[in-house]
Amino acid sequence: MLNSAYYVEMLENFLPFAKQEIRDVDKKHAYYGTGEAAHWAVQSNFNVAGGMAILAEQTQDPVIEKEARELALKLFRYDLYSHKTGPLKNSCGEEWGGSWISILGLERMAAGQLALEPYLTKKDQTAFRNLRCFEADWLVENYPVVASIDGIFGSGNKPESNFWNASFLFKTAMDYPDCPNREVYLDKACALFLNSISIPSDEKSNKKFREKTLKEWYVGPNFTENFSLDHHGYMNIGYSIITLSHAAYLHFYCKSRGWEMPEEAKHHVKDLWEVVKHFIFPDGRLLRIGGDTRARYCYCQMYLMPILLMMQDCYGEKPDAGLEQGMAELLRFEQNINGNGSFFGKRLDDMSYQSRYYYTRLESDPFAILAFAAYVRSHWKMLQPAAKPAKTVPAVWSDDFHGADMVKSESIVRSVVRRAGEGPMVLALPLDSSDLAEWHGNGHAQYEGHFVAQDFPEMFRKSFSGGFISSGKIDFIEAGPWGEGEGRYHTLQSKSACAALPDGKSMIVLEYVHVLKEHSLVTLRTIGWQIPNDIFNGEIRTYKGENFTRTVRRRSGEGVIDTKSSWVNVDDKITLVLGYGADSFKIYVSPEDRGNLKYCRQMTSLHLNEICGTVENTPRVRRMPGDILADTGYAVVAGSSAAEGSKYSLKQLPAEGMFRAVEFTAPDGSRWQFAANFGTEAAVWDRKKLPAGECVLKKL
Repeated sequence: MLNSAYYVEMLENFLPFAKQEIRDVDKKHAYYGTGEAAHWAVQSNFNVAGGMAILAEQTQDPVIEKEARELALKLFRYDLYSHKTGPLKNSCGEEWGGSWISILGLERMAAGQLALEPYLTKKDQTAFRNLRCFEADWLVENYPVVASIDGIFGSGNKPESNFWNASFLFKTAMDYPDCPNREVYLDKACALFLNSISIPSDEKSNKKFREKTLKEWYVGPNFTENFSLDHHGYMNIGYSIITLSHAAYLHFYCKSRGWEMPEEAKHHVKDLWEVVKHFIFPDGRLLRIGGDTRARYCYCQMYLMPILLMMQDCYGEKPDAGLEQGMAELLRFEQNINGNGSFFGKRLDDMSYQSRYYYTRLESDPFAILAFAAYVRSHWKMLQPAAKPAKTVPAVWSDDFHGADMVKSESIVRSVVRRAGEGPMVLALPLDSSDLAEWHGNGHAQYEGHFVAQDFPEMFRKSFSGGFISSGKIDFIEAGPWGEGEGRYHTLQSKSACAALPDGKSMIVLEYVHVLKEHSLVTLRTIGWQIPNDIFNGEIRTYKGENFTRTVRRRSGEGVIDTKSSWVNVDDKITLVLGYGADSFKIYVSPEDRGNLKYCRQMTSLHLNEICGTVENTPRVRRMPGDILADTGYAVVAGSSAAEGSKYSLKQLPAEGMFRAVEFTAPDGSRWQFAANFGTEAAVWDRKKLPAGECVLKKL
């Protein structure tokens, strides 16, 4: 049963770990983690302070209640008095405050603040008011209202920070009605709310908010018209969730205070949720079809919990209670494996030494959201999961800006995103196997070098009943060279095409990669279908092919395993079928974890195997302009056993120049032909003219 006690158990388990990470400054002040004035340290300290306050309120153990409340007050007062309005310094010798992200931690400990308020002294209350008014004034004077769909260029894609800063301004104005700048706060909050989940058509809307029409408030769109988000420069489902989570925090804060949540704060919240809810596995894990450049199954994943609670409360969405339980069980499962109360201690063990600052921040997120869930379920009557899991609602979704397509049945999801986190990415997965999903440019050649930027000069997509076709070109750019005086060079170019067949389970992927500028690669692995092999699947995968069976364990480090087979199946769940570009499938088994973080490659978050066509670890080989790195074609069949998967075939068809074409045959005898024009000019294939960069699918 989902209730407060369900969550309190995990909070109590975390307490011994949290205590190890808390440092006393004096008898009244302490910090969790590393305690700097940097915003992540401030946020994680607020996260744990709020979680401790709720644990103290909800626990049935008087010893834990006393200890947790004392910790909550010491942690909260550390942030309270090390702010620019207070007398203390952070562990780095500086004060925090006065930035676009200063108050994020406070927003996320909204329920913890409510639980802690009865225990604040008059001195604390005065200091808290001073802090909030300082930050509100700073936002009014220094935080402009901007919005842009493009997360790389443009005036600034800021849906999440617009929302959390709007929420902070609104709550400050409401909590301190005698504040001299109250109306200014409310006006600025309204502008930020309406330019948070904003879309292009808002520019023409006459709907009124605070006596002005939406088109008068409108600055720009942060989302495309169909609610795709380009935060950090790629299709970022995680930050759609972050934005929505702040609507949920505000909803329950208003409910606790007895206020009506302002209409401007509800703007497009339900519309965005109606899209985003299709990107969640039935077990509660995010289905990040656009990728994730940070630690896997962390941060953004955590902040799904608040919006699941809000949608239950506002709209009675019973399936969201099932997702809530599923997500919580994923956290419980990993916490139990760790053995020390942490949520990521085993999987992110290396990170805990590489950056205590980053690691402790990640550990604070689940503690904060589980505490929030405990608070909500103890204060209001919420829904219970259905006795039987709800059936997945089939969905079809696409977006031109990101070159994105997704088609989902009750059991299988298939997708492609061109403007993804780290290069184009395809997925074809059974929905009951979220542990099979990995986001690092999946399904395309993997190469490591000095690549930190991408350019998307071409994208083509077309949807049809039950499937889609997609093609595109992407340049990998050497944007952070090691030597002085170097420029931004387009080094590699990948052209790829994929087709999701109307059979509900199969995809075909073709790719051609060549060198634009001389370069030395660290590694090269073609096809690059990544298989997580970590704690969520019991740290073991079984691969089968023709006259081939191999069980692979996490970190076993076999290196390159040649299956000598043209097909390979994983755990009777997914099958890859080779068309051309290699003699057989290889399985690359690294001795180390991978799942890299884009901006810090040394940090990893998941162990992966990789199904490849060819594998080269040749860091001293220079690649010259025109060199072909990959020229491959393969199919993937989701939801297929080894017995079924062995009956599919894919063969290359004759084609001239830069055309690539294959014929796919299913066990029932149905056949499909798929062709792509990777050339620079229109050409003819099968008596039809096909423009450069486009692809075509034909049923025989």
